[in-house]
Amino acid sequence: MDAADNIDGLIAGIGFSDEPEVQKLDWGHLAKGRPEGLRLCWVHLSQREEPSRSWVKQKAGIPDIAADALIAEETRPRVQRFDDGVLIVLRGVNLNPGANPEDMVSLRIWIERGFMITVRLRRLLAVQDTLAALEHGFRPADTDELLVHLAERLFRRMEPVIDDLEERIDTVDEEQTASDTQHPTRELQTLRLRTIILRRYILPQRDALRHLTNDPPTWFSRQTLSGLSEAADRVIRYVESLDEIRERAMVIQDTIQNRNSEELNRRLYILSIISAICLPLGLLTGLLGINVAGMPGAETAWAFWAVTLIMILIVGLEVWALKSLKWFK
Repeated sequence: MDAADNIDGLIAGIGFSDEPEVQKLDWGHLAKGRPEGLRLCWVHLSQREEPSRSWVKQKAGIPDIAADALIAEETRPRVQRFDDGVLIVLRGVNLNPGANPEDMVSLRIWIERGFMITVRLRRLLAVQDTLAALEHGFRPADTDELLVHLAERLFRRMEPVIDDLEERIDTVDEEQTASDTQHPTRELQTLRLRTIILRRYILPQRDALRHLTNDPPTWFSRQTLSGLSEAADRVIRYVESLDEIRERAMVIQDTIQNRNSEELNRRLYILSIISAICLPLGLLTGLLGINVAGMPGAETAWAFWAVTLIMILIVGLEVWALKSLKWFK
């Protein structure tokens, strides 16, 4: 029902009357605005299509500020109370094929007693889950119960994404612990970036849900408030998990940098020792290699072996001196 492409903007229209069957609504039912004779009505629209934008602005019967927020190009998670209803903006992970989960999709909601409008820019599987539940017998008593069901599915869809990040950071930690030569820095940077983006959009939803539960409409049931509180707790757990992943990534990054610094210092230390040993030898060979007359031993057959023995003795003295100075063991 929540099709990826919908030329008229109406993705789904659901109505409930006193009959147990679900009534599916089309633009014919919505031509004059809200359908009459229904105890509950849910209209799910695409923001990209002009018919849906015009209907929200002109025939939905909601405040202009709320209508503008529903069809805006960019929004942030928030809750805003009105006299007759509540504007709620939430975000869900992008689980569409080929998309990055951290490229979160907004869901704009207008809810009042017996009437709810949701608007999205891109497909959300949480909405599909709710529509499927309605087709399989789920019958909400009012729109507040429908909201709780939708929010629960929206946040539950985030859990596999968070779990995947935790598994990947565990893998990176194991790899950097076991490896002394190749460190997974690129994967670590990717995880840190994804964590930062997800946290930036999930954290405001915690505050939005808290605001909604602390100052709810009078017609929200106790069960609804309990469900919203549970959803807020779930979001808090996600934020805590993202914070933990980010901190672990920082610790792993510091460990890798310290290891790289130690490795570099060790190599520079070895080069320094080699340079200290070779410096006198280079001075001696350079002195004997100057092309001037009067060089001693130039006509002596055993002079080369004598110089070689002297150089070996110099190396031995240098090694003894460096060990005495405790430059190396």
